[in-house]
Amino acid sequence: MRQRKFGRRKGVLAVLAAVAVGASLIVASGSAGAGQSAQPAAPKAASSLASNGQPVAKEINTTGVPAGSVKNADGSTTTKVKLGPFKLAPMPDDGDDHEHPSSGGVGAQHGPDMPGGHHGAMTRTVALMLPPCTNCYITGIRPDLTFPDGSNANYDGGVMLHHAVFFDRSKSDITCPGGWPGMAGQRFYASGNERTGGTLPEGYGLKFGYIPLTWMMIELMSMSHEEKEVAVTVDLKWLPGNTPNMKPVTPLWLDADNCGLSEHYVPEGESMTQWKWKSTVSGNFVGAGGHQHDGGDNIKLVNDTTGQEICTSTAGYDTKPDFQGHIESMSTCLSPSLGRVEKGETLRLDSLYHTHMADDHAMSIMVAFIDEKG
Repeated sequence: MRQRKFGRRKGVLAVLAAVAVGASLIVASGSAGAGQSAQPAAPKAASSLASNGQPVAKEINTTGVPAGSVKNADGSTTTKVKLGPFKLAPMPDDGDDHEHPSSGGVGAQHGPDMPGGHHGAMTRTVALMLPPCTNCYITGIRPDLTFPDGSNANYDGGVMLHHAVFFDRSKSDITCPGGWPGMAGQRFYASGNERTGGTLPEGYGLKFGYIPLTWMMIELMSMSHEEKEVAVTVDLKWLPGNTPNMKPVTPLWLDADNCGLSEHYVPEGESMTQWKWKSTVSGNFVGAGGHQHDGGDNIKLVNDTTGQEICTSTAGYDTKPDFQGHIESMSTCLSPSLGRVEKGETLRLDSLYHTHMADDHAMSIMVAFIDEKG
């Protein structure tokens, strides 16, 4: 188990090293003005990565391309950004078939380190995401995974969106300004295969500057013995920077393994993981949403100093056939009156898991947005 874990860590760190070099080469001339589509930069060539005992993993550098916009009735614009297509490494012939335990936990577990064999091959992707606008407010984000024909790509098609983390390298990360996030930039959004999306309350938005250096780190998994091809799409809803009465929000990445690879151990059965962070900022919470793996029940954000509960993000299962029993949603909290934190106060995450086996690679993350001027 430790050898496989080291192999995955080595692979992710190699991706991050590529980001440190590649992201620094983004130039402003490729960005668009507010209300204009950006032109894509040339994609970088793919390279293979030794998997160190895991299913073969690929590393790919590519560019996200704005693929069309729709004007909304409220004056905002929704732009679809497409990343890919990506050719996924097939599961090795000696990998186990896709099976789920019939009982004993919340949701089916799935991953490259399942006991008893490999249940999927990982492809890791570093993608430059050209923003749909500059000097603008991002008010909504919704990620998805599709096949080349635009149809839904999910477990029923032998693939999954394992992780997607969004960065803006033009800004510093709030909760981990040092370490690898300090090199990678501000973490402002994330999703797993549950593909959580949402729109901030009216009057609030994540501000993109004149030179937003936006990119994504993506992990894709294939449970098929045949090569699959998929694309990651992101719907970004935005308003121009001169929109009256807009307030910028600050993203807070809250994570049980905050300055690491976001992974932690959970035992078989029910368990609670807690994590605390002493806030370096003050503001009102206006939005929050969590990320857990299979077996996750819910993750709660609390102001540990005042005792105020800010958001409980609950995992959903067993309502969408294409997810085949895996985690399919994480609820969000979107309101200008969720709660408040002052500089020096402590925020706490409580992450409840109920799993049918121990897992070294569980995740407990909440991305929250605060109005520092509120």
